[in-house]
Amino acid sequence: MTLHVWGSIPVWVVLTVLVVRLLLVRTQSASVTWLMACCGFVAVGLTINQPAVTTFLAGVTHVPNIADLVGRCLMVCGMFALAQSVEAAARSAQLLRPSRIIVCVLVLLTLVVLFGMVDAPVPTAQFMAVYGDQLPTALYSAVEMTYIAVVIARSAAAVLRGFRTGGLGRMYWLFVVGAVGLVLLAAIAIALDAVHVAGVDGAVGVLSAVYAPVFLLSMVLLAVGAAGGVLPDAAREFRDWRDARGRFRALEPELRRLEAASGNTGLYFTIGWQRRQWRSRLHRLAVEIEDRARESGQDVPAGATITTARLRETT
Repeated sequence: MTLHVWGSIPVWVVLTVLVVRLLLVRTQSASVTWLMACCGFVAVGLTINQPAVTTFLAGVTHVPNIADLVGRCLMVCGMFALAQSVEAAARSAQLLRPSRIIVCVLVLLTLVVLFGMVDAPVPTAQFMAVYGDQLPTALYSAVEMTYIAVVIARSAAAVLRGFRTGGLGRMYWLFVVGAVGLVLLAAIAIALDAVHVAGVDGAVGVLSAVYAPVFLLSMVLLAVGAAGGVLPDAAREFRDWRDARGRFRALEPELRRLEAASGNTGLYFTIGWQRRQWRSRLHRLAVEIEDRARESGQDVPAGATITTARLRETT
């Protein structure tokens, strides 16, 4: 796998957790929605940069290195979404500011124009290594990395402001450290582009060796840090969901028994419950068990009583 594919792994992990969480949770905040968009853009943008995908897209589009352009454009979109997510979590920004949208669009257009100026007739997954000695290629990379550095620095500043108001968890410190690493990475990448164009091969080798660990560490810290406000909640929600599945298995037979004893039936077994409705389903089950138990003059099963109490606490 290429370096960028390795860097995409923590992002794919966070994206998987968020998608599974969405299947189990009915609603989510704007911050989490933007974070999912960010992870989707960044994960695909990094993963697309591998030989098999590059060759396939080159054959389909007849543009030898279109995969690199698509990957960079997705990274730009991902950074835009990340900024929206972090600042929404920090409650410090008016989201979707027209100025930010315009800047993002201008960066994307600039990448397309500069990419068209690069003489790159053969597809490769190592685009900068092969074609980085051209001035348009260096500018192409520098525009992307400068945008990423500016956006991530603004996001880190929003997080630091959020810490002062006490609205963010400690795991967001990992995001701040990762943001510092990504700004450093942008500086290394721009310097690498410059020395590559200048033909200073020794400096190219040194900066390339530094680039890889900084990139990987930054991606891990940013992925975990940006999801820091979601992952603990996701873990708790998964535990609650597993617990609810066990309660369904234990309490549904009890409801059938109580319906037979009372001679009355409710709506629980007639509703086509969706997977994401497990909280409403559990609440309905507990309520109907209590009703049928009172109607039949029997004690309410302990599991139903605990379930009702927990649901009242969470609501």
